[in-house]
Amino acid sequence: MTKIYASTLVLAFAIAGGATAQTRTAQAHARIPMKATLDQPLPVGPAESGARSTVLWEDDFSDANTWSIGHDGTIALDWQIGMGLVNTGDYPTQPVNSPTQANGYAMLDSDGANNSTGLIEQSHMTNVTPFSTAGYPNVVLEFETFYRKWTNEECYIQVSTNNTDWITLDPTSTDVNPIPNVYEAFPGMVVQAVIMNPTRVRINISDAAGDQPQVWIRFYWSGEWGYSWFVDDVKVIEQPAYELLMEDGYLSSTGNGEEYGRIPVQHLQPTMLVGGNFLNFGVNDATNANVSLAVSGPSPFGAVGTPMDLASAEGSLMEQTVSLPNSGALGTGMYNGVFTLTSDQDGLEEDLTNNVYLRNFEVNPDWYSVDGIGNHPAGYQSLGALGTNSFTDGADGLVMFNYYQMQTAQTVFGVDIGITSNSQAGSYFIVSIHDTLLTATTNLPIALFATDVVDVTDADITAGHITVPFDTPVDLAPNGYYVAVALYSNGGANLLRIPDDLTVPEPGLTSGIQIPADQVYSNGNAFQIRLATTNVVSVPENGELEGITVFPNPVTDGRVNIRSTRFGNFSIRVLDMTGREVMNTRSNGNTVLDLSGQASGVYMVRVSDGDASTVQRITLN
Repeated sequence: MTKIYASTLVLAFAIAGGATAQTRTAQAHARIPMKATLDQPLPVGPAESGARSTVLWEDDFSDANTWSIGHDGTIALDWQIGMGLVNTGDYPTQPVNSPTQANGYAMLDSDGANNSTGLIEQSHMTNVTPFSTAGYPNVVLEFETFYRKWTNEECYIQVSTNNTDWITLDPTSTDVNPIPNVYEAFPGMVVQAVIMNPTRVRINISDAAGDQPQVWIRFYWSGEWGYSWFVDDVKVIEQPAYELLMEDGYLSSTGNGEEYGRIPVQHLQPTMLVGGNFLNFGVNDATNANVSLAVSGPSPFGAVGTPMDLASAEGSLMEQTVSLPNSGALGTGMYNGVFTLTSDQDGLEEDLTNNVYLRNFEVNPDWYSVDGIGNHPAGYQSLGALGTNSFTDGADGLVMFNYYQMQTAQTVFGVDIGITSNSQAGSYFIVSIHDTLLTATTNLPIALFATDVVDVTDADITAGHITVPFDTPVDLAPNGYYVAVALYSNGGANLLRIPDDLTVPEPGLTSGIQIPADQVYSNGNAFQIRLATTNVVSVPENGELEGITVFPNPVTDGRVNIRSTRFGNFSIRVLDMTGREVMNTRSNGNTVLDLSGQASGVYMVRVSDGDASTVQRITLN
């Protein structure tokens, strides 16, 4: 099974895909990543400082009989409730890592349903026994969840006080009016976005469920062949009287939104764009709400916002351009950013841990990377992967790339590519560097530099990455560049996938893909494709298949001779400079290839015996 992106323009992944059935958008809504641990003590008071909200109803999915499961429409896809549930599709989503996941959780496995009929999946689960909110006019639905969005599917919450006024929902609806008693679980979530695992979602459902003698809650999935939605630990609680939430934070070294996980000091600018969104989720107003940023590390720095008053359900943004110490010449090492939201009501909040958001980056003299895999604060890192089985027609020639801004002239010595554990030996890739000016057909420009074919071995897969030194270091002038990896799976026979760091949303084409015979798309995250900016990589001394000669060069009549000094069973592939395979054959030793039907140009002849390989370039006149 393969998926293909919708027919969208280059930056389509920066906006929501498709119109959705409109839901209530004015209600306070919060997504709070569950922080397993913090790297340092919180610079605020004790978390249990305020009065705790009353829990009016809760369910931890330890008993599937407490839920009624069903679906609308003709696609018989239903929620599942139990222990150890896993996605059964080709694009598995990790189960929710909720506090009580061991005793059961709920899963909607759209990926496993493999529904490509064009019909909409409309699946729902509803609590069997109603609960009362009488006496509590301000109530909040809270649940632990994990979810990744594909294209135009939507996750909804419906509320009923009679268990009969349910609505059939379709994400392709163009209705512009709010639907009573319906809420989006992830409002504003863009396509291909992913939340942290787990995330605690809080939705203010007071207008539908406040002060009612009986209430039912329905989780409703609507879409076609998405990923999977996991839910656990559902509660309806009294809305806190005072509750501020720090929703996110960012540290952009370019000032344009890109966030690099590792950056050499020479590519830092004298200033950094910092900021984050925050929300008043409490019933009452918050006064003098303010965000401060403290970045610890070899060269500490920080920022302080402007105090403001926030009404209930009101959000705001702190954003500043701060001057870095030493005009950006930060010392080498890890930098830990702590965004802290305070107000006059700190002592009245029930949970001050939600007033803090963490973001890390590293000043690294050797490696330049968009991804921050391995450096993220504990409990924040979220990973995915893409590869040769991700898109229709992407088995051979799928290009994945990251954007790198060179502030000064830079010599690049190689790259390091992450490889997932389910990749397979026998796959291969080509690394290339491109200018950032896209062509009229929205394809990457002709490569400024390209490596020969790089074979993936079992040792590489075990290591989880492969370091590729350049035979000759590449000098880059100050500018922006795409560093790309073209993946090949031998027609789908040998899977190859690269980790995708989903932790930090990246704007535009900071990271992207190019699908063969299609176009360039934004990835929205960060592939594990890293640049070596010092000579920390070296050409391997073994792995080269010796005793192979390819001649003549240049080739004038289309006939290419391959001679071997030893007997063996050799795989021979001929590729053009884009990585497209033009010939695939086998030989027990000496052989002649007929390339007379190919266009003039430079080709790579790759000869492998399964353990080692050699790539030799020829020019076909």
